[in-house]
Amino acid sequence: MKILGIVSEYNPFHLGHYYQLQESRKITGADGVIAIMSGSITQRGEFSLFNKWERARLALESGIDLVIELPVIYSGQSAETFATGAIHLLESSGVCTHLSFGSESGNLNDLLTLSDLLAHETHNFKIKLKSFLDLGYSFAKARELSVEQLLGLHYSEHLKKPNNILAIEYLKALKRSNSKIQPVTIQRRGADYHSLEDSSILSATGVRKIISDYQSHQNLDTILNALDKKLPYQTDLLIPMIENINFSGNQKLLDLLRYTILGESVSSLRQFPYVSEGLEHKIRDAIKIAPSLNDLINDVVSKRIPQTRVQRIFTNRLMNLTKSDLANLKNTKPYLRVLGFNRTGQVILKSIKQKEQAPLINNLRKEINRLTVSQKSMLHFDICSTDLQNLLFEKKYCFHRDFFTNPLQL
Repeated sequence: MKILGIVSEYNPFHLGHYYQLQESRKITGADGVIAIMSGSITQRGEFSLFNKWERARLALESGIDLVIELPVIYSGQSAETFATGAIHLLESSGVCTHLSFGSESGNLNDLLTLSDLLAHETHNFKIKLKSFLDLGYSFAKARELSVEQLLGLHYSEHLKKPNNILAIEYLKALKRSNSKIQPVTIQRRGADYHSLEDSSILSATGVRKIISDYQSHQNLDTILNALDKKLPYQTDLLIPMIENINFSGNQKLLDLLRYTILGESVSSLRQFPYVSEGLEHKIRDAIKIAPSLNDLINDVVSKRIPQTRVQRIFTNRLMNLTKSDLANLKNTKPYLRVLGFNRTGQVILKSIKQKEQAPLINNLRKEINRLTVSQKSMLHFDICSTDLQNLLFEKKYCFHRDFFTNPLQL
């Protein structure tokens, strides 16, 4: 069987995702599709709009065959960690033959050239990167400028686009693991990543913005009409999901951060990922007076500290996920936590089980003892992040939902 892997957030699934899925099926001739999907925290360090089972349902309704959760120690971190973890899971399935990812470029050869340079950094590249970092540039900008000097502007321009950056990280991860999985890239169509443009193909940010208007308009029909024919599934599926959103979640999140961070010594923040350069003092000072979560984030952001880094600091702190935790769990053999599947997905699951390269988890209560100590530690953060997402952003509170929610079957 040809099995296509897609790494996703699906926050939520939209027409751009549907286009990628359909084009990838045509190019690869795939017999089935596995989506490795972020759980409760996304790669930008934000909590997902809907819970992971709701998002898995929308993906299955749209043509995905099997949804497996990407553990939060990967999903809520840097692009490199996100991609490395996702490739690790696809390799561990033992059945994935192809990987599809979106990119603004759509030029696989250019992306492969960039990934060659960045996967095996030359001495010359390291010197240039350090010189730009010493000048005060952020890592992303310093890397872009280094590539420009070594490969030219044509290649460095690719590093200005978020989907290209993630695509390069997937290719780097494939190279470093000597993977036999064949990469395919689909050029992104419609609105740009995080664009609020009212396009025929909305970005996930655009979809979330329309849904968030429900908070002020309190008119669900208006929201559904705005999304009509702009999603690959019936908008009626969104009704119970939208009605369950707690739109004051960001304020609750700020309160929880304030209580957590101000209730400990300032130095304790240094043990969490992405905190360096005295950033703990800046965060502590800002959190004392910030009237909103956005104000807090904006007060910490600077030329060298992007918004995504700040958001990841906060979510990692709430989960109590430290630098040492990430380092210790980095090389842990992954488990495959199943969130949902259809009939084709069931066939894929049987094939994965026969390979026996990683434990399959369907029913957590019955199967948790199949995991190693380190795998249980990894799972702990998935459970914690899901509890936080539920506590902060949903009206119906379900503590430890992971233990009594079985995979969806379509």
